[in-house]
Amino acid sequence: MENLLYTIHASSFLAALGSALMLGGYLSMNLRQPRLGLWPSASGWRHHTAFGLFRLFCGATVVFALSEVWMNGWGHWVRYAIGVPIMVLSFGITLWGYRFLGLDNTYCESEGLVTGGMYAYSRNPQYVTSVLATVGLGIASGSWMTLALAAILFVIYFLFVLNEERWLLHGYGRAFQEYMQSTPRFVDERSLLRVRDAILQ
Repeated sequence: MENLLYTIHASSFLAALGSALMLGGYLSMNLRQPRLGLWPSASGWRHHTAFGLFRLFCGATVVFALSEVWMNGWGHWVRYAIGVPIMVLSFGITLWGYRFLGLDNTYCESEGLVTGGMYAYSRNPQYVTSVLATVGLGIASGSWMTLALAAILFVIYFLFVLNEERWLLHGYGRAFQEYMQSTPRFVDERSLLRVRDAILQ
């Protein structure tokens, strides 16, 4: 049983790291050679390659975090009191974002530029909250390595965003340019001020 646990622990970490490296290389290649059309892609092998590697990374990260708890024990309740609410709230906001963006746009269709709702605070709110959810997972599991994987997730999202911005500029032109100027890529003081204003209304 102990050998099985160590195998799951090690293999999940290697799967997360390996898929992150492959996906990072894949997205970086597309930045250098956009004519390849590797990302964004709404269907076909390009779509399945990017999403397959991304889902492998996310799944392996969750398994690794759980195996950290399994190996190191439950630990202090405070880490759950902090980490679980961050994780649940952030993941909930990520799912809520589908309402505004729509599943088709989420999976790289061009169904219209969405700038309202949560997209008024950040151009990539689901990426922000997904990273925060992984940070919450790292806190709850008491795992510094999971927090490192959250940092790697941010780098992956940054590469996604660089590719997507070029695609959105090509597809929406001036409308997306204006959106870029008015709304932060991730989060900055404008996001916080808009949240404050929305609460005070």
